[in-house]
Amino acid sequence: MAITLTRTGKTLNLKLKIFFLVFTITASSLFPQEDQIQETVSLIQEEISSIEENSAGLENLTDKLYELINNPVDINSGNYEEISRLFFLSELQIKALTDYVGRYGKILSQEEIINIYGFDRETVIRMLPFIKLAGKYGRYSGKKSWLNQSFLSNFSVKPGIKDSSAPGSQWKILTKYMLTAGRFSAGFCTEKDAGEKYLSGKSRLPDFFSGFISYTGNGFLKKLIAGDFSARFGMGSAINTGFTSGLSLSVPGFLSSRCEIRPYTSTDENNFFRGIAVVAGSGKTEVSVFLSSNRIDATIVPESDSTCRRIRTLYTAGLHNSQGTLLKKDAVTETAWGVNGAVYFKNLVVGTLFTENIFSLPFAPDTSKPENIFDLKGKRNSLACFYYSLNYGRFLLSGEISSGLNLKPAITQAVSLVPHDRLSLNFLYRYYSPSFITFHGKGAISGSKPSNEEAIYGNIKFEAAKYLFVSAGSEIKRYPWARYLTSFPSASVRGEVRLSYLPQGKTSIEVLYNYRKSESNLNVPTGMPQMKEEKVSSFSMRFRYTFSECFSLAIRTDYKRSSSEEKPGTLLSQDAVWQLKKIPLRIWLRYSIFNCGGWATRIYTYENDLLNSFSVPSFYGEGNRYYIMAEWNLARRVYIRIKYGLTSKILNSYNEEFISDLKFQINIKM
Repeated sequence: MAITLTRTGKTLNLKLKIFFLVFTITASSLFPQEDQIQETVSLIQEEISSIEENSAGLENLTDKLYELINNPVDINSGNYEEISRLFFLSELQIKALTDYVGRYGKILSQEEIINIYGFDRETVIRMLPFIKLAGKYGRYSGKKSWLNQSFLSNFSVKPGIKDSSAPGSQWKILTKYMLTAGRFSAGFCTEKDAGEKYLSGKSRLPDFFSGFISYTGNGFLKKLIAGDFSARFGMGSAINTGFTSGLSLSVPGFLSSRCEIRPYTSTDENNFFRGIAVVAGSGKTEVSVFLSSNRIDATIVPESDSTCRRIRTLYTAGLHNSQGTLLKKDAVTETAWGVNGAVYFKNLVVGTLFTENIFSLPFAPDTSKPENIFDLKGKRNSLACFYYSLNYGRFLLSGEISSGLNLKPAITQAVSLVPHDRLSLNFLYRYYSPSFITFHGKGAISGSKPSNEEAIYGNIKFEAAKYLFVSAGSEIKRYPWARYLTSFPSASVRGEVRLSYLPQGKTSIEVLYNYRKSESNLNVPTGMPQMKEEKVSSFSMRFRYTFSECFSLAIRTDYKRSSSEEKPGTLLSQDAVWQLKKIPLRIWLRYSIFNCGGWATRIYTYENDLLNSFSVPSFYGEGNRYYIMAEWNLARRVYIRIKYGLTSKILNSYNEEFISDLKFQINIKM
């Protein structure tokens, strides 16, 4: 709901006093505590959301976390593929855990994991909700039933906002269903965004519909998927349609060379495969083959003589709530196929991949813009890839090279080592040619487009004292060719330092400093574009405290300064989680105050949201953000969540705008 009111007698200082007063009283009078699993999921989501720009990537992350909760990893299996489902671990950690179980047998306690090289207390705390340890799966015990079903449906709307030109209602509706029966699984996902019709097209299906049937075996046939699926091979530069985290400067990990084909359960309407995929192997050899034919969105333009049509750009937003965006829906058919072969030795993995994309219409990019000069022209794009991973004790060397027929490569080389039980180091070099083209690849990059960059990256993590962790990282990057809003070769530098204090008790403290320097066009109306150098630095502190078995409290403060903005950005946020004892009801509360000079000093914050969903709003200008969310365990396996949020922004000295959002969810597990 967007409403503008006259603002009388309200000042930021008064709100600041109320902010601390209300929550100090609340903290001393209630008895909440957040469940360990929900807390861990929130921490990982918040950490990754600070570096992941793609909302579909965050949704994919959320799906994988809850998949691990429902089907925890059996680390005592000693199976590399099983342990690698802990995707937030580094390749070196997965290999160390696999080797330890193979050499010493079953792990019986979390302290035993901490003593394995490459692991520390912080990492193990994150792992615990997602693993089977000492005969128990996380907080659950006993064997899983042969048949499991889950149903989830989300409804969200911004009350008061109406768009008469939109073909559908302003409700956003998401529905997911999953069935697992032994080695077989099946599921579907439907989504309607705000303004879209729920049932459309000749077949009268929801605006987005996805489904699959899958079989997982332990013999020669390892996996068979019919329907929609995602894939990743090697370090992802040629194919990676699943979750990718970007590169965190101060959080080691994600420098891996893994292969995976899995059912698709996210809602990115264009970046997935639709067809059939097979994974088979014997001994040390594994082969993956897939074939896909999928209709995707695109902007189509006619030739000057109107005799044929061409693709100007692919449309990736997935919104079809206007006449123009409806014309882009399913405008092109993409046929894709690929063959991947990998050999797994004791300490060495070697693999090769060949893949091809064929489009029903040729591409005709707008080459009047210099950043589009190297884009694909024609219908076909072929890629070949070679990757490897070599492990020797506490040392891991991994790399990848991918190239099209033009021999313009994407090269990645990573080194990870643990010279001491309390110290880990990671280094990465990458070069993505401006002419390198991939439609479903995203490897070890920190930008949004996997091309036109060369960088050196490194980080370090050190356990300075018991419960005290210091991590830091830096990246120096250059762009050999023009890019969006930058019409010349440019460079950037990033740096980050993180301090974490995680005692075994009620308190956790994290302090984060981040620095970035980049170059872009100076915004001038006429003449030759000039260079603008922007420096951005930010400071964040997060404090969490558990008062009792039923109540936890979190305080966050952020400060951000940019050389392009006179006024810095500040944010103060207070969270409380209350678990009632008498009835199965949990309540989340947040109150935030923000005052940011402009877009350059905007601040992102992670919010608790509906299950298998996420919310990472960005704040700029001056205002407040409130939300309350409640979860009611209606029956043993039926959960209902309701969330209401309100954002108020000060437009000028006298007016204030209010925007509200309402979400509802029902989650059933059978």
